[in-house]
Amino acid sequence: MRIPEAIDRRLTPRAVLALGWLGFLVYAFPGFMSFDSIYQLDEARIGVLSDGHPPAMAEMWRWVEYFIAGPLGMLVIQSVAFLAGVYLIFVRRIRPRPAAILAVLVLWFPPVAGLMAVIWKDSQMAGFLMLGLGLVTSESRRVRLWGIAAFLMATLMRHNALLMTGPLIFFSFTWSPEQRGWKRYAIAVAAWLAITLTAQVVNGALADNKRYIWTDSLALCDMAATLRYTEATIPDDQLRKIFDGIRVLPAHDLHAFARRTPPDESYVQMLWETTYEMFGIPETQAERDAVARAWKTIVFGHLGPYLKYREQIYGRVLQLVDNDGESPIYNWYVDIQAPYYSAIRADHDATSSHIQDVLRDAIHVVGRSRLFWIMGYVALAFLLLPFTLGDREAFGLIASAFTNEGALFLLAPTTDWRYSFWLIAATVVALVLVIARRLHR
Repeated sequence: MRIPEAIDRRLTPRAVLALGWLGFLVYAFPGFMSFDSIYQLDEARIGVLSDGHPPAMAEMWRWVEYFIAGPLGMLVIQSVAFLAGVYLIFVRRIRPRPAAILAVLVLWFPPVAGLMAVIWKDSQMAGFLMLGLGLVTSESRRVRLWGIAAFLMATLMRHNALLMTGPLIFFSFTWSPEQRGWKRYAIAVAAWLAITLTAQVVNGALADNKRYIWTDSLALCDMAATLRYTEATIPDDQLRKIFDGIRVLPAHDLHAFARRTPPDESYVQMLWETTYEMFGIPETQAERDAVARAWKTIVFGHLGPYLKYREQIYGRVLQLVDNDGESPIYNWYVDIQAPYYSAIRADHDATSSHIQDVLRDAIHVVGRSRLFWIMGYVALAFLLLPFTLGDREAFGLIASAFTNEGALFLLAPTTDWRYSFWLIAATVVALVLVIARRLHR
């Protein structure tokens, strides 16, 4: 079936991209909000930023709200950046209109659309990562420098973005086409270091309040969880000596308390509940220093139990353990944990249209399928790896996906599905590149 000539002439790549983006808005408008979203919007409006989340995102949101209040402006930024970046990546291998159609299909792909519709730092980072990769492979140096700027924005949006920008820049960025060998890669490494350090400095300068995320939460959970898997019981007097300077809440049987299993709790909920019932949150620098000392003693002194606990978390991140088949899709306009309070606090709420209700129900059904199974994308990425050799963009995407997913073994505080989103997005784009390369041959 041929497209009528008049429509064919008007269906330019830009028209395809515009129509595809508007189709995405039918589902996502005006942007979904969670606790994290409300928290950052709050900071943007108050003007007092913390480093609990990257303050650069709240600062950007503050400027966006001069023109569009609420989530819509941020939704436009992350979705347009993502779509434009994927198109620029594809159009170097595929004719413009098919490249535009494929870029739209990637944005519409349920695991991608489900996350890109929510105003999260993960979504902002993914949008700028794709845009950066699409720009740094240009033949124009000026455009390549804009790609570096996009990678800087991605790094500003998420603390661990450096794990993803590293492989992308290393394999894709070229200062001059004439450069080969170690000079090319040395400049790429220098660019990555400059981006990473600049983002650290900017976020540090923007933060008015320091949250001490590691000592106040992650380190405490590491200690409680490591003790859970330590076989030999450690006496109270020995543990209290290790925890000297930390507020320990149970009066006795500390090791037994760490091993307890509260009823009707998921694994992660159980760990964090035990953590906060075992330790008081540090309130002074001296207490934080004590947490750092105790963490080194507990973790490095019982490395096997620590790795066992991390293995349990990681298995759940990859959906190998306790995969209940629930949909990971989040599509509420406020914080679902406190809908009325968060709506009032953000001065924002929305009602879905009838077509949105249908789409939201549909994506939750799909969300329970294997299409959202993280381990499936890990396997796909491994299968693609040999086919990406000699293809800098595709190999960089797969390497970037692996560095992020591998780092989650040590870094993931919970088992949120969105931590693995970049693995999915990068693998899907790399798959299209590999197929396009094979067909071209």
